[in-house]
Order: sequence, then C-alpha cells, then structure tokens
Amino acid sequence: MTVRTVLLASPYFPPDLGGVESYVANLARLLASRHGLRVVVAATAGPDRGPGLHRGPDGIRVHRLAAPFTVSRTPLGAHWVRDLRRVVAREDVDLVDAHAPVPLFADAAARACGRLPFVLTYHTGRIRKGRPLADALCAAYERTLLARTAHRAEAVVCSSDHVAADLPRLFGGRATTISPGVDLARFTERPLPGHPRILFAGSLARTAGYKGLPDLLRAVARLVPAVPDVTLDIAGSGSGAAGHRALADRLGIGRRVTFLGQLDAPGLAAAYQRARVLALPTYDDSFPTVLVEAMACGRPVVTTPVGGIPSLVADGGNGLLVRPGDGGALAAALRSVLVDDALARRLGSAGRARVARELSWERQSDRTAEVFGRAARTAARRTAGGRRSQSRSAPMARRSAPRAGLGLPSERRRP
Repeated sequence: MTVRTVLLASPYFPPDLGGVESYVANLARLLASRHGLRVVVAATAGPDRGPGLHRGPDGIRVHRLAAPFTVSRTPLGAHWVRDLRRVVAREDVDLVDAHAPVPLFADAAARACGRLPFVLTYHTGRIRKGRPLADALCAAYERTLLARTAHRAEAVVCSSDHVAADLPRLFGGRATTISPGVDLARFTERPLPGHPRILFAGSLARTAGYKGLPDLLRAVARLVPAVPDVTLDIAGSGSGAAGHRALADRLGIGRRVTFLGQLDAPGLAAAYQRARVLALPTYDDSFPTVLVEAMACGRPVVTTPVGGIPSLVADGGNGLLVRPGDGGALAAALRSVLVDDALARRLGSAGRARVARELSWERQSDRTAEVFGRAARTAARRTAGGRRSQSRSAPMARRSAPRAGLGLPSERRRP
C-alpha cells in the first residue's frame, strides 16, 4: 500500500513544551516538507486549547481530544478510541504512529486504527514514580495494555538504545533506534564566549528533581574561589523554581544565578550560544534533547553516564562525564572547560561534528520514513494473508462484534 497521510498520535503537542513535543513537531515538519506526506496530529486538549481542530506549527492540522481527568500528571479521556476512529476516517489516514509512554493515549490509537499500519514510538524506559503503589500500577500497565499495543505494532521505534534495552520483553529484537534530532539551521555554532557562563536547561518541576539542578547549584558555589566571575543561567520553569531560588540564596550565589524562564526554540538557541558550557548532572535520562542542541551550537557538555547519554557523549571526546551526585567531580569538570579554551573548543567542535553527521532532523526523518514504509509493507502482507484465510473458510466465517472501551475495533472500510 502507498502511505500518503500519516497520523501522529501524541498526548502532548506544541505549544506544550517538552522533549516528546519537540520530537513530534519536528518529525511532522520534515515528513511533510521533505517526504511529501500529508501529516495530521492527534493530541489532548488543555485549558487554553479546547477540543476540536486546531492549526499547529507549519499549518499542521491538530485534532485536540478532550481529557477531562488527570491522574499523576497523566491525562485521561473516556472516549479516545471513538474520537481517534473519527479522526482516522475524517482525514483518510493511511498509517498511525503513536508516541508513548504516557499511558492509554497510544493504546487508544492502536485500537482505533483498525487494520491500518501501526507504529509505536517509545521515548523512555520503564515508567517508575518512586512510590510502591504507583510503581506496581505502572508495571501492571506495561505487562498488559502496553504489551498488547507493542504486539499490535508493525514496527517499534525507540528514542535510544537504552529505551529498547530497558524493556527487552516488549521491544527485544524489534526496535529501531531513532534518537531526537536537531534543527541545524536554528542551533548553529558561534565563537566560544570568554565569560564563564554555565547553562542548565530543563524542567524545574518538583517531579524533575532527578535532573540534578541542586547538585549544579552547589557545584557553582564550590567554583567561586577558583572562577570568581562564574555565573549560571537556568532555562526552564516549574513548581520547584522557588525552591531552587531559595537554595541559590542560601549558598550565597543568588546574584550569580539568572532564571530565564521557559524559552522557545530561538530563545533556547541564543542561550546555548551565550553560554560556555551546558551542565546536566542528571540521575536518569533516556536521551536528553538539550545535550544534542547544545552540541549543535558547538558547546561542550558536562553530564552523567546514565540512561542513553553514554551513546551520545564520549567522556573526553565530545563532552565530560561525571558520576551522578559527585559534587566535587562536577565542579572540577566544569572548571576545566571554563578556564581551558583549547579543551572547550575541542569538545565543542567534536560535539557539533557528531550531531551534524548523525543527528540532523533531516536524517532522522529519512530513517522514520523508511520505518513507515516497512510497516506499510508488513501490514499489506498481514491483510493479504487474512483475506486468503477468510476465503478458504468463508462458509464458516463469522464477523466478530467490536469490543467496547480500549478493545479491538472493527475494520474501517476504505474507499
């Protein structure tokens, strides 16, 4: 079959901000402009974006679905399968690509697409909240609904090798790794600034404490005697911002720390270019987009060897890696790139070269389009096999009624 119209089903989409949102928006843009596909998006509605059809970035048609309930930051809608079926029929969709791991939205998309080709794109490893009951519920979801959704998929895309390895029973041997890319025309290299400015970019929500911003604030306080002019810019917003400000004041570095708030893509690119180094002392991350963007701007990165980061950052090659929670090592690594121009330029140039060679959005969209083509061919073989089987057993064939809720829908008729 020929794929002309693709539905990208993502629980969130710009102007919502985040790594998955950026991934889907850039993928939509390149699939349309580079590959000539008609791309539509299904996402959840929000307080300022009600249910219905909206225009997204680059004129993308965005169908917002009602999500009247939220449990542990997970949106919930009672009629997502029904609503997604309507989107599929209205837009004459040829292939559905659902983005997870926010529970239930991708699962609803898998059941709404009928016999159309279905691709599952998974952005992080196992879902864990750090609370016994919540973790048990997440594990049960992965064993049941998510397992059925992954089994339904003709193809699985993971955002890093770490994601595929973290859920081997679901994705083992089937996943294609397509990491977040970067817009090289927007995130461009600039001369290394002389001022010892560190940048942190990430969520400041209390639930994002694993990003390690408190460790970075303490490291900056350690750096003051050796690098008297050191400053820290923090790009991001969230419920924990006031606590981070208070910690900076207690450490005596409040005047050295600038909270930039949430930045759009041009503003973030400018922040990378003003900085001398990006610091992300995270305790857990699948494949942080901010590292790719900073490297595209020719900036060295100081981060930790967790999750999918070691597949992107080689210690001493295109960045520096320190153990999570090791404040002394973090301060020492930052000092080295703040005072050593040759080291900072070498790391930054190597990072830019790696990203330009392997992680442009053009290359990642090409690889995604190849996955979609394989999925369509697999679905065509499945459909042909099913028709042959039906033909042989026609006298005994009985049409099954569709199940309610998140059950399997009946086949949608194509013109």
